Amino acid sequence: MQEQMERRRFLGLSKYTDDGLCPPYSIGKYEFSEACTGCGDCISVCPEKILRISERSRLAVVDFGKGSCSFCGACVDACKEGALVKTGKAPWAMKAVISSNCLSYQKIACRACADFCEMRAIRFHPGLGGQQTPDLDSEVCTGCGACLVACPNGSIEMREVKLQEEVL
Repeated sequence: MQEQMERRRFLGLSKYTDDGLCPPYSIGKYEFSEACTGCGDCISVCPEKILRISERSRLAVVDFGKGSCSFCGACVDACKEGALVKTGKAPWAMKAVISSNCLSYQKIACRACADFCEMRAIRFHPGLGGQQTPDLDSEVCTGCGACLVACPNGSIEMREVKLQEEVL
């Protein structure tokens, strides 16, 4: 087993490759895959019921098909393995991204994502011919997934945002 972990580390892989989103407050994708035992303690305390054990990796993953995250931290409190930890930083680097198949881009009136975004990170602006187009402020977006759950067309996904280093 140790040899398998070392090989994964050498290749820069984790059990999480293409397997879903690590829960908020994860210590890092690779580190989380090493620390999480799949015990399910975080899943049983999640009030939104958005965590589940992945069939592939046998680790906790976020399932936004069930709802959004309130970042309550109950999962952190339940994690005895140290795979989930509160720091002074944001709970995670995930942000919503609206794809080009958004109904509003197809000139179909829909504002469901904005209606469900408590942070008001998504706003609609009038365009040509009365078309409303979405504008997502990634600085305000917390990555809670409320917009993703609300979207009737599946036009929103969560992506990890890498912080840009300042170039002098």
